[in-house]
Amino acid sequence: MLHQPRVLVVDDDENIVSAFEEFLKKEHCTMVSASNAEDALSVISRQTVNLVITDIRMKWQSGVTLLMHIKQMHPRLPVIVITGYPNLIPEADIKHYGAEYLFVKPLELDQLRDAVRNCLNRAAVAAHRNQ
Repeated sequence: MLHQPRVLVVDDDENIVSAFEEFLKKEHCTMVSASNAEDALSVISRQTVNLVITDIRMKWQSGVTLLMHIKQMHPRLPVIVITGYPNLIPEADIKHYGAEYLFVKPLELDQLRDAVRNCLNRAAVAAHRNQ
């Protein structure tokens, strides 16, 4: 069996996490989840992750802070940011911090699917070059 990409979903809303689990299963990905930035960083330090999808607004620490920590630890790890509050931070700022994409809830699944596939393909190419 071929290696399935591992996607870390960071969101404190269990319904969103469940929806991503179904979505990523259809994309032939293994999903791990974290409900906050601290747990997400712990996951990334313990196991290989090919893509991170994170919410911006969480209870204890923002997804922007998480994004900055991820990019310090793993500059090439692709990150997709989602939000239900598009006025919190401009898309240009999110991209400046290193996110590949910003999506506003409710998510457009076709656009999300394309973004996930694009990020995973780029990550696979980069990993292959480093071998």
